[in-house]
Amino acid sequence: MKDENNIIAYSKWLQTLGYSNASIYYLPKHVTEYYQYLKDQRQTKITQKNIDAYFEYLSHRPNQRQDGGLSLNYLQKQKSALKLYLEYLRKKHQIHHQINFPYFDKVTTKPMTLTTKEAQQLFENCPDTILGKRNAAILVLYYSCGLRKSEGLNLKTTDIDLQKRQIFIRKSKTHRQRHVPISKKSVLIIENYLQNSREILLPTNSTTTAFLVSDQGRPLSKEQVPKILKKLIQKTNNKTLENKNITLHKLRHSIATHLLANQMSLENIALFLGHKSLDSTQIYTHLVKQDTT
Repeated sequence: MKDENNIIAYSKWLQTLGYSNASIYYLPKHVTEYYQYLKDQRQTKITQKNIDAYFEYLSHRPNQRQDGGLSLNYLQKQKSALKLYLEYLRKKHQIHHQINFPYFDKVTTKPMTLTTKEAQQLFENCPDTILGKRNAAILVLYYSCGLRKSEGLNLKTTDIDLQKRQIFIRKSKTHRQRHVPISKKSVLIIENYLQNSREILLPTNSTTTAFLVSDQGRPLSKEQVPKILKKLIQKTNNKTLENKNITLHKLRHSIATHLLANQMSLENIALFLGHKSLDSTQIYTHLVKQDTT
């Protein structure tokens, strides 16, 4: 109750200082998130130790709205909100000790990736069944080909040229079309899915052109694909892998890391992923230092 009263008073203090309506709304929300973390940890006092632990937790927490981790900008907002809140508490003589906050850079928020062995484990847990073939095709799109979530969902069968071994991405986050190469092994997985799974899953007289379809023969939704990935991870019985909270976007990060470890240039990886500039690709020079074997 005291925490809630402090947050209400904090909001009023921000208003008195002339902060914008947006700041008056969002800054206390960030503080509330911190208090919820303390509650989950069964702690009540603000200490240097739990501040450090909180930001360590945030730096690895999956984004709840989209694939990937929390952005650097979000972490900075959390930090600013708490620093200002502690300033308020000091003025009210409710806290006296000094609290230091971490410095954030792009390395801090690096996504946790698969090792090559873990990637292989996922493929091994796609049996030679109708849905197993479909699930292997999902891994090809998001890991082997490094597609974004929406790119895989929007993919049509006509966008895949198995003769040329490439996928045509018509619409992307960066509004740039591109051709993504497909390895020989991945071509075999896609062929197996198209010939021995997708055609069986489709109902009679279906006109859907979606590459990925459900067991009902409908295009897979943005909610279904992550659930399929989660089940595949659970099937491995690899607790280390489960604890990584691997998402579709982290599959994309993983293949980029593995390509760089195998001496592919940053320029070619940027083209492969559809990045606008090398700035977005630079993170993999740090990720590649992780164990990818």
